[in-house]
Amino acid sequence: MRSGKPIHLTQRINDNAYSIVSQYQAEYRGLVQYYRMAYNLHTLSLLKRVMELSLVKTLAKKFKTTCQKIYKRYRTTIDTKDGTYKVLQITMERDDNKPLITHFGGVCLRWNKWVKIDDNLANHIWNGRSEVVQRLLAQKCEICGATDNIEVHHVRKLADIQQKGCKERPEWMLKMSARKRKTLVVCRQCHEKIQYGRYDGDALKRKNYS
Repeated sequence: MRSGKPIHLTQRINDNAYSIVSQYQAEYRGLVQYYRMAYNLHTLSLLKRVMELSLVKTLAKKFKTTCQKIYKRYRTTIDTKDGTYKVLQITMERDDNKPLITHFGGVCLRWNKWVKIDDNLANHIWNGRSEVVQRLLAQKCEICGATDNIEVHHVRKLADIQQKGCKERPEWMLKMSARKRKTLVVCRQCHEKIQYGRYDGDALKRKNYS
């Protein structure tokens, strides 16, 4: 929220649409599960509205379009054991495998003090591979686009690449800072330039790296 209005999350724009929706849904479902036995659980409908608007604005920012077009593209209805819900649904096609489907919404907010809380959902949101593994499997440098000799560059903490007083940070720092990540998949050539402070011609101190 900013000035009382839902806003987009800049740090998630670089992720794919499936990951963005999955993360919003995981956070929303987790909060609902935490308060599942509360008699006024229905008040979380306001939270759902705020998170939905933030999600739509994040997708609109990512695809450089309007919120109305995002609703038109992804809005659908699903049937659950608790009824029919309007949700935002993303389908990610995969070669030789069933498509991955995730959605935001569709969580019942009716009070049920006898409900059994299940923390081990049968339908997992993630596909079993971490994002860094997926990025490695892509075999592509996230800076120059090269496909040979792919490695991973690490930093100890994001504060190391967000130090105040720096005049102009190189491209690899900007990418890691924007994506809120401590890893960057790069080719060996770019990795060596980063390690030895030669990337983009900036003489960077070794303490900024790990």
